[in-house]
Amino acid sequence: MTRRAHFDVIVIGSGPGGEGAAMGLTKAGFKVAIVEREKSVGGGCTHWGTIPSKALRHAVSRFIEFNSNPLFCKNNQSLNASFDDILSHAKTVVDKQTNLRQGFYDRNHCTLIFGEANFSEANTIQVKTPDGRIEEYTADRFVIATGSRPYRPSNIDFDHPRFMTATLS
Repeated sequence: MTRRAHFDVIVIGSGPGGEGAAMGLTKAGFKVAIVEREKSVGGGCTHWGTIPSKALRHAVSRFIEFNSNPLFCKNNQSLNASFDDILSHAKTVVDKQTNLRQGFYDRNHCTLIFGEANFSEANTIQVKTPDGRIEEYTADRFVIATGSRPYRPSNIDFDHPRFMTATLS
């Protein structure tokens, strides 16, 4: 196990809540680290929630709008796109958002730590990195911003093939 560093504040989770907390604290002069268990920053909002779903919706909406516009219909013009094309567009939007958010942390000198955090003591976390190493970090304060999970009512068949949630694909 490697003891890495001490911070004023460690934020666990880089979604909207964690990002807001980390940026506010770094701008206030605190030495801040943020721990993210996914491969890149942004949390569920950026990777499988709001951003990709809105990008998909927008792409499909523009596609339908173009193909139903009389200006283009009169000229026998239409767009053809596969579902893979539309998914590829959504991935491009997610990648741009991730790069934008990564830039926020870099510009504000907020340390990014990738891995899964667990408390080992009151002011100490151990982070299991993607390559399996355990790193230890300490802080005076912690912000836990690990997001939420969708509510799953018992009377709904979540195994139905036409049913999807943010966590089912």
